[in-house]
Amino acid sequence: MTLPRPPPGPPGSRTLPRWARAALDRLAGPAEGVPEPGSGPYDRLCSVLSASPAVASWVVRDPGVLASVLDPDLGREQTPAGCARAFGGEPGGDVLAFFRRVRNRELARIVAREVLGLAPVPVTAREVSAVAEAAVSAAVARACRELDERFGPCLAAGGGVNPVCVLGMGKLAGRELNLASDVDLLFLYGAADGETAGGPDGRVPAPDYFARLVRRVAELLGRVTADGFVFRVDLDLRPEGRSGPVAQPVDNAVLYYQSWGQTWERAVLMRARPVAGDLELGRRFLEELGPFVYRRSLDYTTVEDIKEMKLRIDAAAARRLGGGDDLKLGRGGIREVEFFVQTLQLVHGGRFPGVRTPNTLDALDRLAAEGVVGAGIARRLGRCYRFLRRVEHAVQALHFRQTHRLPAEPEEVAAVARAVGFGDPAALAVALDDVRAAVQGEYGRLFHGAERERAGVDGATRALLGLKPEDPGAEAAVRRAGFRNPGRALEGLRLLREGPGRRPPSPRARRILGRVAPSLLREVAASPDPDRALHHLGRFLAASGARASYLALLEENPATAKLLVRLFGSSDFLSRYLVGHPELLDELVLGGAAVSDPGGDDLAAGLAGALERVREDDEEVLDTLRRFRNAEFLRVALGDLWGGLPPEAVGARLTRVAEACVEGALAFAWRRSAERYGEPRDAAGRPARFAVLGLGKLGGREIDYHSDLDLVFLYSGPGRTEGRDGRQLDNGEFFARLAQRLISALSTRTREGVAFSIDARLRPSGQAGPLVTPLDAFAAYHREASAVWERQALLRLRPVGGDPELGREARAVVDRELFGGPPEGDPRPEIARIRERMQRELARETRDRVDLKTGAGGIVDVEFAVQALQLLHGWRAPEARSPNTLEALGALRAERLVDEGLGQELEDGYRFLRRVEARLRVLAERSTDTLPADPGRLAELARGVGYEGKDPGPDLAAAVRACKRRVRAAYTAVMEGVGA
Repeated sequence: MTLPRPPPGPPGSRTLPRWARAALDRLAGPAEGVPEPGSGPYDRLCSVLSASPAVASWVVRDPGVLASVLDPDLGREQTPAGCARAFGGEPGGDVLAFFRRVRNRELARIVAREVLGLAPVPVTAREVSAVAEAAVSAAVARACRELDERFGPCLAAGGGVNPVCVLGMGKLAGRELNLASDVDLLFLYGAADGETAGGPDGRVPAPDYFARLVRRVAELLGRVTADGFVFRVDLDLRPEGRSGPVAQPVDNAVLYYQSWGQTWERAVLMRARPVAGDLELGRRFLEELGPFVYRRSLDYTTVEDIKEMKLRIDAAAARRLGGGDDLKLGRGGIREVEFFVQTLQLVHGGRFPGVRTPNTLDALDRLAAEGVVGAGIARRLGRCYRFLRRVEHAVQALHFRQTHRLPAEPEEVAAVARAVGFGDPAALAVALDDVRAAVQGEYGRLFHGAERERAGVDGATRALLGLKPEDPGAEAAVRRAGFRNPGRALEGLRLLREGPGRRPPSPRARRILGRVAPSLLREVAASPDPDRALHHLGRFLAASGARASYLALLEENPATAKLLVRLFGSSDFLSRYLVGHPELLDELVLGGAAVSDPGGDDLAAGLAGALERVREDDEEVLDTLRRFRNAEFLRVALGDLWGGLPPEAVGARLTRVAEACVEGALAFAWRRSAERYGEPRDAAGRPARFAVLGLGKLGGREIDYHSDLDLVFLYSGPGRTEGRDGRQLDNGEFFARLAQRLISALSTRTREGVAFSIDARLRPSGQAGPLVTPLDAFAAYHREASAVWERQALLRLRPVGGDPELGREARAVVDRELFGGPPEGDPRPEIARIRERMQRELARETRDRVDLKTGAGGIVDVEFAVQALQLLHGWRAPEARSPNTLEALGALRAERLVDEGLGQELEDGYRFLRRVEARLRVLAERSTDTLPADPGRLAELARGVGYEGKDPGPDLAAAVRACKRRVRAAYTAVMEGVGA
């Protein structure tokens, strides 16, 4: 879509419209400052006069307007301070005439800048808004001065001046007024229980004072005189509309919105900004109402409300305008772009504070930056909006009337077309049609796309929702729909239809359910397990506590609804997760795990920012940490389930999440500990250091959805804290308390659940040893007393939090102790003994029980074989020291420290068994490493792994057994020294 630029020059003298010729004839007489015909300034004057009969009349009547239009600095934008100075001049005797002359001069200058191509549409809107803001501020100051002279200043009951603040609403708040806009204002004052100090006309109570103030401001700005008016004042956006008081005490206004505020009022407050009076009072008011305007969870009931609002506007516009085209209210017009933007801001502003801005074009850019809309859509709508506003300005510049329709008079239509950059009105009409079609397309996709996707559901599926157990043929109907357990299915339909008995659905929820249920049931029937999908869907909606909001989200996001139902039919683990944390449904809307792979630094920075915002509330810190963990685990699990992520990628992603949580919890624990005891120092007075080390799966970057975190805590050495309130601790005690606080931050159960369970038993001396250890004691223990199993555990030690240099020093200690030279003895017999005991006590395999992890030939066989080889050969093969199993095995194979055939068997077996284990843990409701005994669940697992056929379960079971036999043979060969 290509749109024109403003015209490069003035129309020829013969084509000047009649009003321009008349003005030039009048100026040819005694007027001063008129440029010579044929000069550049004269041509520019012709262009401006041709665009606006109103400006032409002002030029003739007021030399100041002519000077504004011919200002040598016309190319420079007028600043808000400049506008304020203009209105702050000496009004002389007639303040109304003064205000109107200033307004005419400023708007004539603004029109000239746009007509001559010196200012794009956003700048014009910004300048008009600056004029309006300065006018409002000047009018408020004048009205206060007049009232104070009569009644004295208004005082609060407790003493001190009772402040007033004026909020600009709508386009004034967004700095995007058009040339003929009203100004929407909301007047607030500090307290209702005060009165004026007294003056010649006595005293008046605060409500009376501020009502008089509002009426005077409206008169100063809006009364029509021989010089016109400044701006019409609209007060209808106040609480209770026209029936409410014109000025409100702040507390009353807050109470009104929090108690009775509706969606349209949330949209109004989203575009509010203090413009006059006590600006800080206005900022505090808006900050207090932030949670009312922006909901923490995605709120798609907003979409329904705004659709209904738009229908009412369309109907009113049709009655008022007789069905004619309207640049603002018509199909594909300005209002549709604004509604598109404001709806998405209301839906997403709670989750993405960055999209909160009252300016439409700025909001579009921010929505694109957050990924809420595509960058291409934002650019396209931005171009359309600028063009529609450009045409609107050209129309309104004619007579400064509040109209949004092209004029009927041919000469005026030609002037509008020329001002926008077209040679004739027909070309303008074609461009308008293209722009409107583009806007309507995007608006329709947002507000009606879901309706189109829901179309085509058959009647039988629609009828399912109303089925009851006592209905004739009910069981047969649900069987035909694919349910294997009719009784359970009918109960699920009842739960979906009626909700839990203690909380029946609201009328709104029933209405939305009636629209969305048919498509939901269609997806249920198509899911891998319809019985399970319906069961979890009913439980999810029953547990949500905000049924209408979640139903609205599913209604407006058919792709999310499909994904959710598919998840409910596929994974008990994820279903339980979502039923326990329904707010995580937002994550399904906001992005898929398969394409979203934030790096560790991004994850840590995102969590740190979220924790910083709630740092003063310990309970909210812990809940924020858990919400982050839950959301990110869900994101990874979805990518695992449908994104084709290999197990090692799943483990790496989950590990990054865990590391971010450890860092976040440590920052919180350190802050609270230092606030109480002061910062810890070493013996030389330098800041003491603390490091968190990961072992096991965390160290190897291989954690799964159910993993504990194996942690060891080290500090740099002796010293004391600085002390707070006379309290000092030695470093050992300080860091022990710090570690305990960190563990509690991660493992305490809150309303959001548990982030991670922590296992600190791999520290020196195990449970009998201190929770935190100085670095030198850590080194001495592993030099003198560590057992083989402890040295085996050290292979997977890796810094995961705290001071990075201290973490590297700890890893250097491990490398020195484990790999300083050839091992004193062969570690394999002891490792094999430990492995045999694990198999006997943990696996408990039978003919029908197959354990993927600790059974013979399971995952632990590969891990122990690799660790045995690392202890044997790591001293001469630095690359083989990796804490990650596959990385270490690859290095051992590259260095030919293991037979190639054995190495391949171990690697293939490990990848296959981890893939089966990972899929099993996503599908199962609890942590398990045992193949399902139920044939149906085994078949489902087999399909998830990639097996096909009507009953692929036995094929998977046979493949697992064969794999384990090969792994056990390779493990045995390694432990017996064959090829290694």
